[in-house]
Amino acid sequence: MTEGTHSEPELRLRDLQMCFEGLVPAVVATADADGQPNVTYLSRVQIVDEERVALSNQFFSKTARNIAENPRAEVLLIDENTYDQFRLALRYERTERHGRVFEALRRDVDAIAALEGMQDVFKLRAADVYRVVQIERVLAAVHRRGEADVGALPEAPKGTSGASATEIAELSGRLGRCGDLDTLVSAALTGLAEVLGFEYSLLMLLDEAHDRLYTIGSHGYAAEGVGSEVELGAGVVGMAAQQCQPVRVGRLLQARKYSRSVRLSFEAGGQVAPGVEIPTPGLERAGSQLAVPAMALGRLVGVLMVESERPAAFDDADEAVLNVVASMIASAIEVDIARERSEADDGSSPMPSKDPRGAAQPTTQVRFFEVDGSVFLGTEYLIKGVAGRILWSLVNAYVREDREEFTNREIRLDPTVDLPEFRDNLESRLILLKRRLDEREAPIRIVKTGRGRLRLEVQARLQLDVAPAR
Repeated sequence: MTEGTHSEPELRLRDLQMCFEGLVPAVVATADADGQPNVTYLSRVQIVDEERVALSNQFFSKTARNIAENPRAEVLLIDENTYDQFRLALRYERTERHGRVFEALRRDVDAIAALEGMQDVFKLRAADVYRVVQIERVLAAVHRRGEADVGALPEAPKGTSGASATEIAELSGRLGRCGDLDTLVSAALTGLAEVLGFEYSLLMLLDEAHDRLYTIGSHGYAAEGVGSEVELGAGVVGMAAQQCQPVRVGRLLQARKYSRSVRLSFEAGGQVAPGVEIPTPGLERAGSQLAVPAMALGRLVGVLMVESERPAAFDDADEAVLNVVASMIASAIEVDIARERSEADDGSSPMPSKDPRGAAQPTTQVRFFEVDGSVFLGTEYLIKGVAGRILWSLVNAYVREDREEFTNREIRLDPTVDLPEFRDNLESRLILLKRRLDEREAPIRIVKTGRGRLRLEVQARLQLDVAPAR
C-alpha cells in the first residue's frame, strides 16, 4: 500500500455520492501500451450500478487511444464537504452512444454546456462504462490530523424539501382552490416556499411559436422579472424545455467556470461559440439549480425552476417532488385555458369611459415598435411580442375611442394582436402584461373585472407614437 492511503474494501460507490455531484471536477489517468501516462479532467462521472461508473467522453482522443491499448484507468474523485480524495481503479468494459446511461450523462453535460451557450460544441460523444476494481480513500491530512476514526464518512447533505405526502396534498389543495390563472401562479410559487421549502422559484411558459419561454412569475427575488425570455436549449431552464426532462446542476459556480474555460479555449483557437446572456431572475451566486418541465397531456406547457445558494442543494427526492408540482401546475393551466375559451362573457358591450381625463394629468409617452411588438413607456422598455401588441391595441382604443372596458373575445379577434388560431395563450399573456405593469409601477394598470373581461386604468395623459421602421 502506498503512503498516504487508507485501504477500505468496504467502501461502496453509493458511499461516495457527494463526489459524483461534480462539485470538484474529477481527474482521469490512463497510459498507453508503453506506459506513457496521460492525465485530464472529466466533465462528469456517473454511477451506473453498484460495480460500474460511466465517464463522459467529449474531447478524449488521447484517453481513447490509451484505453484501446491498455483498458485500465484511474479516476480521482473529491468530496467537496470533507476534501477527502478517493481513487478508483477502473477497467474499461464498453462505450455507449444511446440508451439510459448515455441519456442521463448527456443531460448533465448539456446543462453545463448551456451555461455558456456551448451546446453546438460541448457535446457528449459517448459514455464510457468501466468496472470499478478498487476504491481507496486518500487521506486529507489537513483536516484529518489528530482524528482517530478515519473510516466514517459524513452523511451527505439532505435535499431542500423533504416533502411528505401531507405537504404535497396541502399544496395541491391550494392550487385546486384557485379560480383563475393569475391566482394559480401566485399560489404555486408561494406554496413552494411556504409548504415545501423552495425559497427561490421561477415559472416560465412556452410561447406561441414554441421556441421561447417567458417568465410569468417568480418568488424570492428582488425583482419578479416577468416578461424575461429564454430560448429553448439555453441554460438549465431552456435545456429542460428542449429535452422535456429534468435538469439539475448541483455545482453551478464550478460548472460555469469549467464551461467558460472550454469556451475560451475554443475562441482562442478561432472558433467562436454561440451564446447569449439570459435575463431571467436569479441568485447572483447560485450554487444549485433544478428545472423540471411542466407537462400536460404529453405537451410542454412550461418549466418550473428552483435554485439555492448552496451547492448540491437538491436531490432525487426534490426532483420527484418538483415533477409532481409541475404536472399539477401544467394541468391546472390547461384547464383554465380551456375554460376561458369555452365560457362566453356576459354579452354586454364595453362602455366608454365616464371619467373625464383632465389636462392636469402628467403625460406619458407610449412608444411602439412594429418589428417585434416592443412597447416603451417614455425611454424605459416595458414589454414586447404578443403582450406588447395587446397593450398597444388597448391604449389605442383608450385614447381614440374613449374606452376602458374590454373583453378577451374582442382582443382575441383583433388582427393587430396577431394571435395564433390554436392555443393562443391569451390569458397568460394578459397576466404577464398585468404583472409587468404592476412591477414597473406604470401609470397604466390592468384590472380583471370578471371572466373574460378587464378594465384599463390610466393615471396619465397618453401620447402614442409608432417608431419608424428601420
